[in-house]
Formats: sequence, C-alpha cells, structure tokens
Amino acid sequence: MPPRFKELYKPRPTNSDVRHRRLLHESQLRQLQREQLFMGKRLRLRTPQESETESEYEFTPSTISALVAGLQSTERDERVAALANLSTRLEQPSHELRAYVESGSCMDVISKVLAASDAEATLQALWCLTNIAGGEPRMAERALEAAPAVVSLAESQSVDLQNQAIWALGNMAAEGECARNQLYANGAVDAIVNVVKTTQDSGVLQTACFALSNLARKPSSFFANLFDLCVPQAVAQQLREFESDAECVAELAWVCVYLSASSSEAQIDALLASGAVGLLVEFAAKSDVGSATLIPIIRTLGNVAAGTDAQTHALASNAQFVTLLVRSIESTSSRAVEKEALWVLSSVTAGTADDVDIMVRAGVVSDLARIVGTQNFDIRKEAARSLLNIAIVGHRTQDLPNRELAPHFVDFVACQDEELVRMGVQFVALLFEHLPNRQGQKILSQIVGAIDVLENLVAVTSDDETRSLVSALIDDYYADLSL
Repeated sequence: MPPRFKELYKPRPTNSDVRHRRLLHESQLRQLQREQLFMGKRLRLRTPQESETESEYEFTPSTISALVAGLQSTERDERVAALANLSTRLEQPSHELRAYVESGSCMDVISKVLAASDAEATLQALWCLTNIAGGEPRMAERALEAAPAVVSLAESQSVDLQNQAIWALGNMAAEGECARNQLYANGAVDAIVNVVKTTQDSGVLQTACFALSNLARKPSSFFANLFDLCVPQAVAQQLREFESDAECVAELAWVCVYLSASSSEAQIDALLASGAVGLLVEFAAKSDVGSATLIPIIRTLGNVAAGTDAQTHALASNAQFVTLLVRSIESTSSRAVEKEALWVLSSVTAGTADDVDIMVRAGVVSDLARIVGTQNFDIRKEAARSLLNIAIVGHRTQDLPNRELAPHFVDFVACQDEELVRMGVQFVALLFEHLPNRQGQKILSQIVGAIDVLENLVAVTSDDETRSLVSALIDDYYADLSL
C-alpha cells in the first residue's frame, strides 16, 4: 500500500504538459463564455496576473479542506485570501466545489461576510456570489439566498461594491422566471432601475443595464412595472449622456431589445415616445457595419417593426433608419448584422404598400436578389421573405428581376426546408398569376428541370395545401402547349 503522504504532493509537470493544460483551460473558458452569452450570465474572471492559484491542477478534496479552513480562519487576511481563491475556483468549479456550494457551508460563510462591514471581504464575497449565480441551476438557486443582502449593496456608495452586487443580481435574474420574481419581491428591480437613472459611472451603468436586461426577460409578472418606472425615458436620458461610449450604448440597446420583445402596442408606443429608438438609430448611422453594437440596435428596430403598421411606418419614414438598413444589407463584413437587418426588412415590407415603396426606392431589390442567389440558405430565406412581401404587399411582382430570381426559388422547391419549399412555390404562383402574356410560365420553361421539381414535390409532400397548389400550377403550365 503506497504511503498516504504522497497524495499531498503534486507530480512536477513538464513544459509541454503545462502548455497543453493552459491551452485546454483557455479553450474551456472560451466555450464557457460562449455558453454564457446565450444564458445571459457573465462570470467575473481573474486575469493570470490577478490569480495566484494553479488553475491547471485538479481541485481535490484536500484542496477543499484547505479552502474551508481559510474561509473559517480567525485571521482577517486569511479569510480575504480564501475568498479570492474561492472566486477564482468558481470560474470552473470541480465536482467537489459544486457540492460544497450546493450542500456545504459555503453560502453561510458568504452571508456572514456580506453582513459584516469589511469592504474588501464583502467585495470578494460578492465576486464569489457572482460566479455562483453564473453557474449551474442548483448553484444559482443557493445564490438567491443572499439576494436581500445583495440588493442592499446594490445601493452602496462604494462604486466597486455597487457594481459587483448588481453583477451578481444580473446573473441571478438570468436563472429564470421564479428567480426574477424573487428578486422583484426583494426590491431588486427598483434598486437597479434607480441606478440606471442616476449613475454617472460608465462601468456601473453597463452592469446595471446587463442586470436590467435579464430582469426584463419574459415571461415576467412585473414587466409592465418597468414602464411605470419610466425605464424607456431613463434609457433615452443615458443614451444622451453616454452617446460617445459605444459599450454603454450597446448595453442600453440590449435593455431596449427586452423592452420591445413581444410587447404590447402601448409599450412599443411608450418606447418610441421616449426617444430612445430614434437615438439608437442616430448612433447606428455613425457606426461601422461590423460593430457588435449594431446587433442589439437592429434587433430593437426589428421588434418595433414587427408591431402595428403605424409603428412600422414610424421607422420606415425615418431616412436614417432606411439608410442604416440598406447599408447593413449591402455590407458583407458581418453576417450577423446582415441577417438581423434582413429580419427587420421582412417586417417593414410586410407592413403597407407605402413602406414597401420606400424600401424599393432605397434600392433593396438588387441586394435581395444578390443574397438569394449567393448566400447560405438561412440568409437566403430572410431575403426571400422580403422579396415575396414586395411582390404581394407592394403589388410589384412585375418590377422584380424575375428571370434572375426564378432559378433560385425553384432551388427552394427542391430543398428539404418546408418553409423554403412553400416560398418557392409561392413565388412560382406569383409569376403565373401576375406576369402578363404567360411570361411566368415561359420563365419556368427556360429553367432546366423546373417542371420536374414541381412534379416531384406533388409526389413527396405531405402538405395537402401545397400539393393542391402545385398540382394547379402544373396544370396551368401544360395548359398552353405553345410554351
């Protein structure tokens, strides 16, 4: 039996081992950060210079014992150092550390620190809590136990404490509807909205907007209260104050995204009336198309454009909005921006004939035709929606470059995506119905294999409506044998 003391010593790694572990660690962190982007949570990570822990080593039970001893030490400096160590370990918690948080004394220790008056220890405890709330659901549930104390610290006069407390609340809010309701009951919404309204610190504003965005997620039992608290007006005010700070504008724009997502007509009207949307358009008009700031701005515009015809027209009648949309679609520097802009355009062209005319005069048709013919299917689908809207809502089938577009829509009919199939069939139907002198049928006859694609669809589709429409198109195609 090997001597027990050997487990206290770590094997000395080679240089290649250290490099491999570091690369693996960095890869895991990047993956974690991507996951957090979708979860709406943000861990606070220490830089290599800040961290004194050996992150490439496994977290063992003996390490837990040493950590717990440090947290419970009677020496203040040892406790602070242990909290700093814990916050770093929580970036990627081991199984043992998760168990300590979920069922051990971890939260009791953190709660005691938060109740004390040691600012440095409180900051480290908040840092730990931020990463606990940013972790798996069972860990995040434990973090909620400290919510009342954290809400109080969100109103602290210390910028560092205030910022870290709000960050922790933002991660808690991302956990789900129940967590948000609990935070609302603890007063977190009022506290964070007040910070958004009053802070002059850019870092605190960004963190408060992050937290407010998560609190504004739906489903929500208190969403309407955000408008009662005049959040749109607060956002507009801070957009004016921080118009030269792109990071602040981006975070304020994300608040607008959640305020406008699936919101009522009155709520969208309130957002428009506040001036926040117009200010975002002005900022975007001066930004590079590849800027990440444009994503939340364009997404907000898409939410508004998906509202009533009057709300859509309020955007379409803004020359800066039209220019921004065209510029975003024309650019190939950012696929994400292009896709978001196409989504907005599909909503605008689904509005009124007047709005369609505005976009056609701006020159979008040639760009849409290019995208339908050259991009990946997901981007092509967004462009196809707008082209069909232009034809149907704007009564402009004859104005489209139909000979150029027809082969691409026939390709849609032959693909596996049911929505694209329906779009392709709808386009063929428009050609047959709206082009004079059977020009639509003639265009189809000049596309090699096009009628075979339609006939094959009749045989394989399970959609009765599609089968009926395509059968009628085929009958119409063969009605005039002079084609």
